[in-house]
Amino acid sequence: MEYTLNKIQSIIGGKIIGDGNTLISGVASVEFAKEGSITFIKDDTLIPQAMKSMASAFVVHREIQALIKPQIVTENPFLAFAKFLDVIAREKYMRPAGIHPTAIISKEAVIGKGVSVGAYAVIDDHANIGNNVTIYPHTFIGKESRIGDDSVIYAGVSIRENVIIGKRAIIHCNSVIGDDGFGYLQVKGRHVKIPQVGIVEIGDDVEIGAVVTICRAALDKTIIGNGVKIDNHSHVAHNVTIGDNTMLIAYAKIAGSAKIGKNVMIAEDVGVTDHATIGDNCIIGGGSNVYKSLEPGSVVWGSPAKSINEEKRIQVLIKKLPEMYNAIRKFIKTSQ
Repeated sequence: MEYTLNKIQSIIGGKIIGDGNTLISGVASVEFAKEGSITFIKDDTLIPQAMKSMASAFVVHREIQALIKPQIVTENPFLAFAKFLDVIAREKYMRPAGIHPTAIISKEAVIGKGVSVGAYAVIDDHANIGNNVTIYPHTFIGKESRIGDDSVIYAGVSIRENVIIGKRAIIHCNSVIGDDGFGYLQVKGRHVKIPQVGIVEIGDDVEIGAVVTICRAALDKTIIGNGVKIDNHSHVAHNVTIGDNTMLIAYAKIAGSAKIGKNVMIAEDVGVTDHATIGDNCIIGGGSNVYKSLEPGSVVWGSPAKSINEEKRIQVLIKKLPEMYNAIRKFIKTSQ
């Protein structure tokens, strides 16, 4: 890569201080930047590191005269730098349009313009692939599934039949979308399978991490709203609904028919029980288990999940238990 500072400013905005023709050949953190790199400073706490940095230019929150190096001043340096990283990533990882000769594509499938299909990918009957979609090797797109424009499906992903995926989706390696929900009837000591004939519907701008499973509904839809982000190794069971812009961090587990609102933050290794309703704007702390519905705006932690302030008090008391135990033993001995 090679960009002038003027070109970078045209991408991220802001005001240039210094030579706009400065050539940039790489990006790096403040600590590891080398000559030719551009880095960013999100606030004044990083100025001492910046003064020692070898970077050739900086994206900063205000002009820092002591740096004596070219700067782009912008209100949110981290966000601005992310915009530039997005451009670099697209250039670095872009796959050429075209279909690899080993890919197996049904004659009844619909393939949009500018699509890239990797080696040994399989696209089944009546699947519909939008424009500029990238499908990496060894993926499977099932019958009558739809993938929106500009989406990226990484290697090893399996998308079962009748799955609907919106525009600009990103699905990382080895995730499975649309597998059967875990539904059984107990009949005379046997587990009788309930056929799962519903679908999965995923909105626009959704990103799904590696080794994630999202089950199809038994009858209706499993719904993932617009802008949802799901981290690696998470599981979404059948008939779950997740509202727009909600985030699930690694190992989140959402049981069947749970309803998750909009802008909810579910931290790592959280479990949500079946049929629970989590209101909009809730925050669920790491390792929590949610066994009942939560009102909008709730901030909870623990197992079972409870108000975070209550759980903090409990944790303080737990740490004091050895001291309390010894005091009780001492009291018993002296009173005998």
